Amino acid sequence: MSIRQLSLTDFRNLKSVTLDFDPLFNLVCGNNGSGKTSLFEAIFVLCQGHSFRTHLLKQCIRHDKNGFLLFGRFDGFKAGLSKTDQKFEIKIDGEKIKRRSELVRRSPINIVNSASFELIEGSPGIRRRFLDWCLFHVEHEYAEIWLQFQHALRQRNRLLKTSRDLTQLDYWDQALIEPSLKLSRMRKKYVLDLEQTVTENLESIIFGITPGFEYYQGWAQDVDLMEAMKNTRNKDLKAGFTSIGIHRDNIRLTSSSRPVTEILSRGQSKRLCLALLLAVLKIVSRSSENRIILLIDDLHSELDRESQNQVYQQLLKMDLQLFVSNVETSLPVGLGAKEVKMFHVEHGTIKPRIFS
Repeated sequence: MSIRQLSLTDFRNLKSVTLDFDPLFNLVCGNNGSGKTSLFEAIFVLCQGHSFRTHLLKQCIRHDKNGFLLFGRFDGFKAGLSKTDQKFEIKIDGEKIKRRSELVRRSPINIVNSASFELIEGSPGIRRRFLDWCLFHVEHEYAEIWLQFQHALRQRNRLLKTSRDLTQLDYWDQALIEPSLKLSRMRKKYVLDLEQTVTENLESIIFGITPGFEYYQGWAQDVDLMEAMKNTRNKDLKAGFTSIGIHRDNIRLTSSSRPVTEILSRGQSKRLCLALLLAVLKIVSRSSENRIILLIDDLHSELDRESQNQVYQQLLKMDLQLFVSNVETSLPVGLGAKEVKMFHVEHGTIKPRIFS
C-alpha cells in the first residue's frame, strides 16, 4: 500500500511535521546529516514496527523528549505507532493490534542503502532475513509457521540451558521439526525462483557475471532433521542452545562454480547485490496484493551513474511507491522525465516543494 501522508512528532532530530507524499515518486534532498535518513527511518518504522538503524526504538526518541509518535494514512487504512520508555503501541484504524505482523503484511517496505551491499559478504543471517522478507509477503501461511518454529526453538533452548525436566526434549524436538521442514521447503523453492529471476530478467545488471545459487540447510545434508537433532543433543546440552536447524541455513552464491567472494570485484559484488534485491522486489510485486514502498538512500555514493540508471530502469517496470534521497536537488537521470514530489531537509526541518 502507498503511504499518502505521514505525521511525526519527536522522532530523531526531525522537527514535528505532516507530509503528503506522491503515490509514485518522492525525492528527498539535503546535505549529509540533515535528516534525510531519519525521515526514511520514520517511514520504515511506521510500516514495520522496527528500525533498520537500531534494535532499540527508544533511541529514535528525540533528545529530552519522553517518546515519539508516528501516524500515517495509507491506501485503505490508517496506522499509528507510539513509543515511550515504558510503552510501545501500534494501532490500525484506531484499534490496538497485538501482533506486529498485522501491520507489516499491509505495507511491504524495503530499503536500499549502504548496508544492502553486505548481502554477499555479510553473515548468513543477513541472507536468511533477505529471503524471509520475500517469503513473508508471498506465502500467506509463512508468518504463522515462523511463530510456531520460534516458540518451539525458545522452549527447546530453555530446556537445554536449564537442564531441567529433560524428559520434555523429545516433545520439543518433534514440535520443532514440522515447522522447520515447511520453512525449509519454502526457502529452497524461492532460492530457485530468485536464481531464475536474476538470470532471466536482470541481465543488464549482472552483465559479465554468471551467478549460481546454492541453498544449504542448517544440518548435515545427508541426514534427516530428527536424526541430526538426536546426534547433536549431547553437544547442545553442553552448549545450552540448539546448534543445528533452519536458523543455521545459508545461501551460497557462486560464479563459475567458485564462491563470488573469491572472484568478483567490489563493483561486480555491488551489482550482484542489486540484482538480488531487484529480483526479490519483482517476486513480491507480482505475488502480493499490496504495493511495495521502496526507500533508496544515497545510492549515488555507492554506484556509478550507468549502474544507477540500470537500477532505476528496472524499478520503473514495477508497481512501487519510490522514495529516493539525494544531495542534489535533481531527479536521477535513470528515472526519466517523471513528475515527482520533492522534499528538502535542512537541520531536521522538512519542507515540501513541487518539482517536475
